[in-house]
Amino acid sequence: MSYWVCVVARNAAAHLEPTLNSLLNQALQPRLIVVVNDGSSDSTSRILGEYQSKHPGFFRVLNLPDNGYDIRRVPRNINMAWMNTVREGLKTEYFMISGDDCAYPPNYARRLVSLMEAQRRVMVASGRPSTGGSIWREHSPSGSGRVVRCSFWEEIGGKYPVQAGWETWLLYKALERGYDVELMDDLVFDHFQPRGAKHQFAYWGAAMFTLGYHPLYALGRIVKNTVGRHISVTGSLNMLRGYLQASLGSSDPFIGRFEESLRGFVCTQQFDKIERIATSPLQRRTRF
Repeated sequence: MSYWVCVVARNAAAHLEPTLNSLLNQALQPRLIVVVNDGSSDSTSRILGEYQSKHPGFFRVLNLPDNGYDIRRVPRNINMAWMNTVREGLKTEYFMISGDDCAYPPNYARRLVSLMEAQRRVMVASGRPSTGGSIWREHSPSGSGRVVRCSFWEEIGGKYPVQAGWETWLLYKALERGYDVELMDDLVFDHFQPRGAKHQFAYWGAAMFTLGYHPLYALGRIVKNTVGRHISVTGSLNMLRGYLQASLGSSDPFIGRFEESLRGFVCTQQFDKIERIATSPLQRRTRF
């Protein structure tokens, strides 16, 4: 039941210490914490240096130059952390991915790893994020706070694709191969910054296209987010614009299509769900 943690950080001084302290205070201790410092220009580098001095051999920092903020580097940075542990010969059953603005309860990793040990078909699992006391109403494992089975990660190539939709890609790759993913509803962690605080959801819309979302499903998701106030109206409009722009074609390689087999799998799953939703009211009416 061993694992290591990857933290991606940029200008994270406001929330970094609670994040790191919560990882250090896990009941099931990680073997290693690797932080990719993506060119921070605030006091993030100083904070990381202090933690590295206090926890030598247990805490590793990969410092990158400051090339400005770009969300497209996040999957690349996670891949870098993974390759660093591979070169070092670190062997664990699981690894955990975290943003720089999350604080986890002490039993967080233990509960997820215990679940995955008991249910060997589960390849990705997470708890549910909460911001300002408001719990996110997700239906699948979160990007931050997810625990991944290392054998599955290696099975699919040992890296995230550097493409819009990379976080969701991992979940659909598991489902496509007949595995399971799990969201633990009662395992809540703090995600200090609201969703979309940096990227404003534009790439979320593009991701729906790259992954092959059924158009009705994509539109329904945008409307549901707007009506339910899960994200702002501006965020919803950015999602719609991102989806439409991607469908019209883009020279940005980050918005390229995923493999057609996966896109077909995603679209079929979503169409089946649309059919179930559409026929359910009719079935209820015909009972009377």
